[in-house]
Amino acid sequence: MLRAMILPIFFFSFSVLEMASPQENACPARLQEDTMKVVETMQKDKNFQSFLADSLRQKDAVLRDKGFEDFVTALQAQAPLQSSQSEQGPRDKITSGELYIFVSFSMGEKALLNLAQSAKPYGATLVLRGFIDGSYAKTVQALQDIIIKSGQGFIIDPELFSLFSVTAVPTYVLAKPFQPHAQMRIQSPLHDRLQGHVSLSYALETFAQSGDLWEEAQALLNKGGIK
Repeated sequence: MLRAMILPIFFFSFSVLEMASPQENACPARLQEDTMKVVETMQKDKNFQSFLADSLRQKDAVLRDKGFEDFVTALQAQAPLQSSQSEQGPRDKITSGELYIFVSFSMGEKALLNLAQSAKPYGATLVLRGFIDGSYAKTVQALQDIIIKSGQGFIIDPELFSLFSVTAVPTYVLAKPFQPHAQMRIQSPLHDRLQGHVSLSYALETFAQSGDLWEEAQALLNKGGIK
């Protein structure tokens, strides 16, 4: 499962590009030659060169931004608490459902903050389809106050939108765990869903009353303090 990572979502493209570097020789020998040819072709493509240069400029601008430095400092301060919570042991099998809230920047900062604050007690993951105007810097600027105030992260994963056929926000999805890698997402896992401007607790109560994953929903309600 793609978990709610806060900072890494802004740099996943660069990780992919660095993995494709011709200096890396981690692939098997029988695949290395073909991989090198693909990389060389990409590097010669003018559109790719332009995209890479622009992306690196945006990345550097984000890293130099004072607001972003404060943002990182605040997240690091939360790390000990997050680590202590994760060391409490594995979750009970009945709480193994994955809870997602599909959202959009079009909802506005106040609505996103409210959802982020309500998501944290239940361990829900907030999912965005993409970056603002394709910009890392604009996305960081839009999210940093929300993340700092709520302590809740976001992931950017357009393929999750496709996997669950999400066409409107907010949409709440409680799903059985499934393979995290995109190429292994063959079909939608068993899940319950509710679309509309309702509270997260209401969505879970609905799932608990009439959903396929009613046990998982009730366990999450108990976790969030609703018996």
